[in-house]
Amino acid sequence: MGGAPIWFARCAGYETAAGALERLLAESGLLNADSLRRRRVLVKPNLLTDRTPEQAVTTHPELLRAVLRHLKSAGANVSVGDSPASTANLRAVLEKSGVGAVCGEEGVPFVSFEGAGTRNFDQDGFSFSLARPVVEADLIVNLPKVKSHSLTKLTAAVKNLYGAVPGYSKTTLHRLYPKPTTFGRLLQAIWRVLPPSVSIADGVVGMEGQGPANGTPVRLGFLAASSDPFALDRAICETLRIKPDAVPYLKGLCDATANDVRGDRIEIDSFSTPSGAHILSVLPAWFTHFAAKLLWVRPSFDAMRCIACGQCARACPAKALTAHRRSIPEFDEKACIGCACCHEVCPKGAIRMMQSPVLRMARVFRGEWIT
Repeated sequence: MGGAPIWFARCAGYETAAGALERLLAESGLLNADSLRRRRVLVKPNLLTDRTPEQAVTTHPELLRAVLRHLKSAGANVSVGDSPASTANLRAVLEKSGVGAVCGEEGVPFVSFEGAGTRNFDQDGFSFSLARPVVEADLIVNLPKVKSHSLTKLTAAVKNLYGAVPGYSKTTLHRLYPKPTTFGRLLQAIWRVLPPSVSIADGVVGMEGQGPANGTPVRLGFLAASSDPFALDRAICETLRIKPDAVPYLKGLCDATANDVRGDRIEIDSFSTPSGAHILSVLPAWFTHFAAKLLWVRPSFDAMRCIACGQCARACPAKALTAHRRSIPEFDEKACIGCACCHEVCPKGAIRMMQSPVLRMARVFRGEWIT
């Protein structure tokens, strides 16, 4: 991991995304026609849940359209696929995100990872299953959305590849590996068994605050690309003024070599990240062991926003939530593993991940702002 160049290109809006993409690819040499002809290329957008493009939760459909046209013109055999968090609402996800319409208009099939079959892997001490359409592709074109994240502080190229795990297997892995540092190693293990990939990050309009689903859209004005998703995310961290070691899946990676960042110089004045479990990955091991019962990140429910839809309870891998028809869910704090799955799927932003008082104090001690 590390060593691959990272390319940035300014992009003021999605109406100019096609031009910015072509310039980015021409300057970087990524996805050139000779490397694409007759190859099976799977395009993996971020389709977390059923939100509109303006809400900045999912990869923007116009960027997807530009990528599909580039791949088709080079003679690639193209498909689009993903496994949204709200798997039961795949049709709604495709409709609201605009991805379904783009796939139809461009004549590119959408492959649901549910029911497409899986392959099992044992890698670096982890056991997991990945969707066959992903592992059988010749190349993955990874299209993450740049967003803050309550578990990992940042979600971009690496975290988007977690979507290769189909359906509720994702929540099972969250339950098995709840600690952010361990989950980060799981993401690294998944990447090691995937086919080659090129990641193109949608940072035209990203999300800050209570991401990855209930934060605030923020205009960042860039596209960024690399053949190494870890190097790309590290470069995005530096652009957003996030300490890379605060992101669990980046901790300890690429430390010896500075990023080889090329293209346009992008400067972001501020980018708000949520209070979350990522702070556990940067505290000393002796401290987390000594104060384990005092260090937690749990959901807090806003009764005024909650619509009692039950999505949070269905998404909870630890069964810590019990849905009620006319009120906020019943919460078992002892069962909660702080994975933020409920926070990700809440359609009304009624869930906020809150830190324990000791964890908040530790964050102040490290000089981080509490949001």
